[in-house]
Amino acid sequence: MRTAVGKPDRLAILLITTAEAAARLYPAPSAFDIAPPILCLGQSCDLDELASTLEAIGYVPDDRVDEPGEIALRGQVIDAFPADAGEPFRIEVQDCAISSIRPYDPVTQLTTGECRSLEVGRAQEPELGEGVPLLEHLPGAALVFDPGADDRRKRFLRLAADAGRRRPARALPDICSDERWCAAMIAHEVLQIGEDVGEPPPRFVEDRNPSGAFAGYARKELQAGNKLVLVGSPRDLRFVARRFEKLLKVAPEPVAAWQDVRRANAGSVLSLELPLTRGFRWRDIVAIAAGDLLGSRAQRGDEQSGTIDFDHFRIGEIKVGDVIVHEDHGLAVIAGLEALPTGEDAIVLRFATEARRLVPATEAHRIWRYGAEEGAVTLDKLDGSSWEKRRQEIDRTIAESARALVTLTQERLKETAPVLEPESAAYERFAAGFPFTETVDQIRAIEAIRSDLASGKPMDRLVIGDVGYGKTEVALRAAAVAAFAGKQVVLAAPTTVLVRQHLETFKSRFEEAGIVVAGLSRLSTPAERKAVIAGVQDGSVQVVIGTGAVAGKGVAYQNLGLVIVDEEQRFGAADKAKLRGLGAKHVLTLSATPIPRTLQQALVGLQQLSIIATPPARRQPIRTSVTSFDEQLVRTALLRERSRRGQSFVVVPRIDDMAGMAEKLRTLAPELNIHEAHGKMPAAEIDEAMVAFAGGDGDVLLATNIIEAGLDVPRANTMIVWKADLFGLSQLHQLRGRVGRGARRGQIYLLTEAGREIAPRTMSRLQTLQAFDRLGAGFAISARDLDMRGAGDLLGEEQAGHVKLIGVDLYQHLLEQALRSVRGEGVDDWTAEINIGASGRFPESWIADEDIRIGLYGRLARLRDKQELESFEDELADRFGEPPAEAQRLFVRARLQIAAKAANVQRVNAGPTAIALSFQPGAKPPGENKRLVEMNGRWLLTGDFEDEVIRTQSAEELVTELAGD
Repeated sequence: MRTAVGKPDRLAILLITTAEAAARLYPAPSAFDIAPPILCLGQSCDLDELASTLEAIGYVPDDRVDEPGEIALRGQVIDAFPADAGEPFRIEVQDCAISSIRPYDPVTQLTTGECRSLEVGRAQEPELGEGVPLLEHLPGAALVFDPGADDRRKRFLRLAADAGRRRPARALPDICSDERWCAAMIAHEVLQIGEDVGEPPPRFVEDRNPSGAFAGYARKELQAGNKLVLVGSPRDLRFVARRFEKLLKVAPEPVAAWQDVRRANAGSVLSLELPLTRGFRWRDIVAIAAGDLLGSRAQRGDEQSGTIDFDHFRIGEIKVGDVIVHEDHGLAVIAGLEALPTGEDAIVLRFATEARRLVPATEAHRIWRYGAEEGAVTLDKLDGSSWEKRRQEIDRTIAESARALVTLTQERLKETAPVLEPESAAYERFAAGFPFTETVDQIRAIEAIRSDLASGKPMDRLVIGDVGYGKTEVALRAAAVAAFAGKQVVLAAPTTVLVRQHLETFKSRFEEAGIVVAGLSRLSTPAERKAVIAGVQDGSVQVVIGTGAVAGKGVAYQNLGLVIVDEEQRFGAADKAKLRGLGAKHVLTLSATPIPRTLQQALVGLQQLSIIATPPARRQPIRTSVTSFDEQLVRTALLRERSRRGQSFVVVPRIDDMAGMAEKLRTLAPELNIHEAHGKMPAAEIDEAMVAFAGGDGDVLLATNIIEAGLDVPRANTMIVWKADLFGLSQLHQLRGRVGRGARRGQIYLLTEAGREIAPRTMSRLQTLQAFDRLGAGFAISARDLDMRGAGDLLGEEQAGHVKLIGVDLYQHLLEQALRSVRGEGVDDWTAEINIGASGRFPESWIADEDIRIGLYGRLARLRDKQELESFEDELADRFGEPPAEAQRLFVRARLQIAAKAANVQRVNAGPTAIALSFQPGAKPPGENKRLVEMNGRWLLTGDFEDEVIRTQSAEELVTELAGD
């Protein structure tokens, strides 16, 4: 904007901003005099001068440029990652002129293309200094206020002042006071425009009778000759249009664009796909947003609702060296791939005594990953004799478990619970206090919880969301439903730090609603504890947040409606039993990495399940490294973080390790300000140290794993875990979630003692964390933990259970089959046999890595429908390029197999003169198909199918027709 204002021949500038932005102070206009550089091919360039310019606008020199805001100068090349770009660029200079500008991959560091010009935007705002109002950046500009904008600005000022009183150390330094704003406005003309803009429609959802209020308002507007247009997402429009038609006996007419609305006749009722959160009035057009009717239930944007995607829990694909279970032959090890004479690949399985069996890749669905290391198991004999007896025992025990689970589920279905429906207006006002836009997964979880609480049945829902993905807001909405329905709420958290953070958040959000929130933990004084206990007994305290103390002796609730358990994996079984025994019929459990038993209960249906898989905006994956301790690496990592104004954690496994590590850190980097926190410190000291660090005090927090839950430090981007082999997988993932919570990418170093031999299973645990370094990896880590440890007997307390005999994948599959059988549902566990003479494979020339090919064969064999297969084909084409003929034949065979199962065709045999179909017992071709002739129990289509391509196409067309696709 500074550059645009300074141009003598510039066009008029229109700045659209928010009330909140107007309430802040900004660096003076002169602070922006250094214009972000625009680089072009052939332009003269001094790289040292360019580097200095970039540093002046906030770029940080680094050895490796792989995240926004970094630069690296090496000879005649400078790497830069523009803060406003999606990828870094490499600029090369020859003879004092730019010779190339090439984007590159931040992971591989290899260039990916070329471009002719590049604008490198600011990476950092200039220092605030004394700060000026936003108006000073556009001197003489006229001002226009949206209705209510100034009230919103003043509300922001009140919230900022309140936050400053609560946490003075974190008070915002850049607030533009009302007096200063008003003084700046004197030099600006305020225009009154918008005569054509009238009062927007009311927010019907906050009325006691939303449908009645909506119908009355719509009739009045139509009678006045105005046009009504419903706006929202496709899903919401379908819902609102049906409601409109039912209330007013008029079906809204869908239109494609705003111009169609303007051209419509007076009194028209229209609908337009436009994801607005609020309606508006312009001239004779009244736009009513789906959010006006549905409130927080309305979708944002074009996000589509959907069911839970259990692929989040898909354990890693099988590969060479994995221990697997073959359904018919038992435990073996994958030895590789081998070509068969038919032209297809076979997966080579190695059994006891080095015996081998070749399993066609098309039968990979019968192979299940076991999860243990080869040295920890005894492989089965090739003849299946050792496996058969064990398999019979497994089938029997799984059938017993299924019957018990179904009985338990049926008993739960008979139970009743209070119907919790909040007062609509109060709840919608509370929901509107969330300062961010909910992700689609948050919306689904919130709506599922609201439905559970209003169902009249006990809720037992598990919400899984990675660290920092918004589970707290889901808990707040659940608490609001219960509190506004007149019930008390308990939120239990495992640490006092997490309790303190929840307490601040809940108090802030519930303050305007008049809901009393109180804390109960070991930090509570005797007087505070006594007052809270009295409050929960007489009902004056509606929300209680604490550690296990919320279920302690002498704590009795007057009208408890909901118990929320945060970080459930940190509570023991006895503590969770106490919390469930408080008397609330509704229980909500939150976790990033649930313990295996909890996850298994959700997957088999004993608990309802919601998944929050959508990361917050700008969140980046945390880079994970596994290596031995290196003094130079530690020093460089900590000083690098400090140089970019960030903070670091150093985590040790035991309190005894604290002193030695503290001394080592002070020797390596004496310039660092180091704080300490561990379990033997008084609770109040731990709390103060951690909260002070979160507030920006100190460069490094040296701590034990007490920081793994609840500490939100937005500036912390680096973590060093010493003796990482002594931590559990879930602990390490929770620790990793403490860094990279802002816009910068986090880095965690998992360090082991140099020269110390690490057990293979332990190293596998560390490598799992390194492999699952993407956003949302908590799901995969929970599944891998389930894979490594077993879910345990679901009805008992054993953590190993029968899963140890066959691995979690096959156990899960057999249990689902048994549950369907006990419920009387059809068990559809069969695969059509395809014999058409055309074989296919994934050739090495297309996919060179054998492990990848084995994993893809396993995935292909388990695809369930045409849509999944199409997505799979698209994925492979994107990853490896256009599929060759051999792969195309494999896809055709898979399509034929899927269609055959849908048509109840058990076997497809195709030869030069006929295609023969064998149907499942009791099935036959639907309707009359004159092309098929029955012969000896098979249905034949005769013809000239000598050509392999014609034969394959004819078989696919026939079976697809029978399947009704």
